[in-house]
Amino acid sequence: MKLPLIISCLILAGCQSTPYAMIDGSQSKISDADNYNVEIIAIDGAFQSGKLTKNIKPGYHTVHLSTTGPLRSRKATSTLVYPLLAKECMRYVVSAQHGPSNKDDWEIKVLDERLIPACTPSPAEPEVAVVIPDYAKPTGDISCLTQDQLTNQTTPVVLLHSVAACIKSQDYNSAINAYFLAGAYAYFDSLRVTHKLSHAVVDLIKKDSIWTLSALEQQNFEQKLAEYLASEQKQQTCEWVKTIGAPDYAPQYMLQHLPQDGAPQNTDLSADIKATLFNATLNDYLGCSSPQT
Repeated sequence: MKLPLIISCLILAGCQSTPYAMIDGSQSKISDADNYNVEIIAIDGAFQSGKLTKNIKPGYHTVHLSTTGPLRSRKATSTLVYPLLAKECMRYVVSAQHGPSNKDDWEIKVLDERLIPACTPSPAEPEVAVVIPDYAKPTGDISCLTQDQLTNQTTPVVLLHSVAACIKSQDYNSAINAYFLAGAYAYFDSLRVTHKLSHAVVDLIKKDSIWTLSALEQQNFEQKLAEYLASEQKQQTCEWVKTIGAPDYAPQYMLQHLPQDGAPQNTDLSADIKATLFNATLNDYLGCSSPQT
C-alpha cells in the first residue's frame, strides 16, 4: 500500500497505446433507495471538479468521494476516503450506501469491478529494483517538523520525510501541514522545471519516505487527511501557504534528475513569473481561493 502521489495524475485520453483504469460513481442502484452516486473530490491530493467518472493511471490511488445523497446534519461527514489499487483496464463502480434509518451514516460501497472492453493491457514486465539517488534523499535524519519550523526554503525532499516522521509519531496536524506544503512546492517546481521526465523524482522521494510506512500508518493518515479536506482547516492551511509564499530555493533535486540529453533549465524566475506560477499552484493544484490584492 502506498500513499498518495503529490503530483497530480495525468488523465489518460486513449486506451490502445496506454492502458488505464476508471473510477465510476454514476451507477448507483436504482432498486435501492439508500444507494446514491458519488462525486470525485480529489485523487492523490489533486483536487477535482466533482465529476462522477474519471480515468486514472493503474496503480495505488487515494480517492476522496462525496455522497450525492441527503445529509441532515451539518456535522455529518460528506467526504470519505476510498483507497484503490487500480488494475489496468478495470472499471471500478462505486457508490454511497446510506443507512436506512440514519441518512447521515454512510459508507463507500463497491458495486462492480469489470473490464473495460476497449482497453488493451500492457505486456507483463519483470519488476526492477529502484535505486534512490543521493539528490532525492535528505542530508541527514529528518524529525517531525511543526508548522512553525517550515519555511519557503524547506524542500519537498525534507517535507516528505517530515511527513513520514510525523505520521510515525501520530502528530497528524504537522503531517498534514508538511504534506500540503510538499504538494504545493513539488507542483511549483514542476512548473519551473519543464522537462517532464525530471518530475518523476518526486515518486522516488516518496518511495524513500512516506511509502516506507506500514499499511496501518498510511490508512490512519489517509483518514485524518479526509477529515481535513472536508473541514474548514483546508482554507486555513491555504492561507498559511500563501503567507509562507513561493519556494525560495533552487530545485536541485529535480534539476539533477534531468536526462543527460535534456536541455538546461533556467529556474531563476522574475518576480512576476514567480507570482504567476505560485498563484497557479494555489488555485489550480491546491484549490485555494485567489489571493487578495
